[in-house]
Amino acid sequence: MRKNAFWLAIFSIIFIGNVANAQSLPFQCGTQDLYELKSNMLQIREDMRGFVKSRNAITYVPVRFFLVAKSDGSNRPAETLILQALCNMNENYADQDIQFYLKEFKYYNNTAVYNNPGGFSGYNAIDGQMIYNAINIFVVNDAGDGAAAYYQGPSTGPDRADWIVVGKAYVDDVRVLSHEVGHFFSLPHPFSGWESSGGWDPLVHGIQVGFTAPDGQTPNEFVDGTNCTTAGDAICDTPADYMFPSGDCTYTGNAKDPHGELVSPLKENIMNYHFGCSSYTFTPDQKTNISNSLFHSSRNYVRPSFTPNLAQITGPPAIISPNPGETVDTYNWVVLEWEDLPAADHYLVEIANSTIGNLRFLVDENQLVLNNLEPNKGYIWKVLAYNDYSTCSGFSSPKIFKTGDIFSGTFEVPGIDNWWIQPNPVQGTDPVLVNIETPQSLEIDLTLRTMSGQVISTIKNYPLPGGISVIEIPAYGLPAGMYLVTLQSKGGIETKHVAIVD
Repeated sequence: MRKNAFWLAIFSIIFIGNVANAQSLPFQCGTQDLYELKSNMLQIREDMRGFVKSRNAITYVPVRFFLVAKSDGSNRPAETLILQALCNMNENYADQDIQFYLKEFKYYNNTAVYNNPGGFSGYNAIDGQMIYNAINIFVVNDAGDGAAAYYQGPSTGPDRADWIVVGKAYVDDVRVLSHEVGHFFSLPHPFSGWESSGGWDPLVHGIQVGFTAPDGQTPNEFVDGTNCTTAGDAICDTPADYMFPSGDCTYTGNAKDPHGELVSPLKENIMNYHFGCSSYTFTPDQKTNISNSLFHSSRNYVRPSFTPNLAQITGPPAIISPNPGETVDTYNWVVLEWEDLPAADHYLVEIANSTIGNLRFLVDENQLVLNNLEPNKGYIWKVLAYNDYSTCSGFSSPKIFKTGDIFSGTFEVPGIDNWWIQPNPVQGTDPVLVNIETPQSLEIDLTLRTMSGQVISTIKNYPLPGGISVIEIPAYGLPAGMYLVTLQSKGGIETKHVAIVD
């Protein structure tokens, strides 16, 4: 069947992206049951003792993103944020031979999840949506309790809850999701035991801290690391840390450990609470614990032994039509077309003006037909190419066109499953080859026109026998440029672009 564009209307200002600059916002992780998380890491460490990971073997981990809107479907987070989030995650985990790919977008409408995912109704609604064949990430309006995001456990047992929630203002931050995925793989915070304190305060905790963290059960790690296997996060190459959050990657405190030694936290650690660092990383021991969790039996479901399309998309596609500034004659039949990139499996198209706000379309072909625009209006549009693994290329430069006031009788031709022009572009010495797939016999007309509408060639009453037919339209001697191919039957009319090259 013909692939239809799945479109989403977002009523916002033109091409609005994130509602705020996530890196300027204070980060707080809302993950709960942190003592249990640490215990789980230690148990996995024991279970995986002696495990040796294959060197240079990349594990591809599927990720399902739930784009949560209100119950009426409004205010849904943009797919653009997700593509950038995947790009960030893959960069942060690349040196561990772990890469993530897009399992699917899921569009979920639930106001309780959108605004209060950790509440009774929100929690149960999320639990009912879970599919355990990928990491499940719910992108919501507000993660709750001032948190940017959180991991919800436990990962096993009768009360299993194994998902991530992230506020849409933070989803494309350079390391927020990588932080929560670290929790998914059982990593504690370096300042384990201090989460409920709000951070070290010399007036509350003293310059020299005591032997136990504010949670009353976690030993504070010593600067010399002699108790590192049990204290703090129980990871020995993360230095002693008593939670020193910052928005500019700085630490100016004079905190001392229980023995009076000055603390020097690792600000650039992904599991820490520091925005504004030029780069972030995991320590080698953290990476070992992530690997242990990934290859543990409790995480079998995120290792499907599947390799996605790994072709890299290095830039956005070139816009073919409409030309920048062009006025299109019709308003209810506008064809947007762009370069078909060999590595791309999908395209995200955004079109906007002050009347419609921002519309987004996901398509698998290099063109999109719009039949719901208004006459005599200006529109701005852009397109992004991606596949399930390569999501970093970004949008093309925005282009502007204007609709005319002609109503077109162009609608989908009934009885046609699909039709395409291949190759496209076409050499000027070759015919235009039109491929048409039909389930049964049908008569159609084909017309080749210039962009101004001048008829070059017409094939009338061509009998299609059913199946795939290839029809040649002579194009010898035509000047290089863009042309229109129109397919018409008694029930409808459709148009595609073809490029003629020298």
